[in-house]
Amino acid sequence: MTTPASQPEQLMRDLPLLARLPGEDMRALASRGRMRSYPAGTTIFSEGERGDSLHVVVEGRVRITVTSGAGDEATVAMVGPGDCFGELSLLDGRPRSASAIASTPTKTFMVTRDGFVEWVKERPAAALAIMETLSLRLRRTDEALADLAFLDLAHRLAKQLIALASIHTSDGPPKLDPPVRISVTQGELASMLGVSRESVNKQLNLFAREGLLTLSRGAVTLLDPEALRRFA
Repeated sequence: MTTPASQPEQLMRDLPLLARLPGEDMRALASRGRMRSYPAGTTIFSEGERGDSLHVVVEGRVRITVTSGAGDEATVAMVGPGDCFGELSLLDGRPRSASAIASTPTKTFMVTRDGFVEWVKERPAAALAIMETLSLRLRRTDEALADLAFLDLAHRLAKQLIALASIHTSDGPPKLDPPVRISVTQGELASMLGVSRESVNKQLNLFAREGLLTLSRGAVTLLDPEALRRFA
């Protein structure tokens, strides 16, 4: 389906990644991309395949995973509206370093590597927005490594739940008015944290007994997100 040029331009204008771009740069990038829709569970791209596009999440949630040589899968990130993924292969042209899977019905704005490189050559100042996003991604990686080294599971789990809840809020510091329902399985949480599902289940039930959250099939509902935020 063809998307009017004005629609992706308006969608991009609301994304933190591109919000600072002048209107002319925004229109130029919008003309080089297209909207894509993915049902929940769809593999958007797979680890190891040729990387030729950047995606900006417009709606939904995308799980970024890596696989070990033994076939074990780990979730390394969950991205939501305003976040991008696929940028490494877009910039260096190397095979995908991870897989991207739509966790919920998802819409992305996709720009191919050829279109992006052409756009950056014409507007080098606009590349700063992408560089800042990459810097934030590296900072998040450093933070995750520090959490793994210094925080116990309870604190890491609380921090992850707040991060996932924030994906569903608007830009800026999230105000999480309870209840906040997060569509995530305990298996996904375990994969994100690099621990067993049983360990996550045990800690979630401890949080539930303290009145911080409730559990349901495929979801966690935060009843007191501010208490979890303070704990994290």
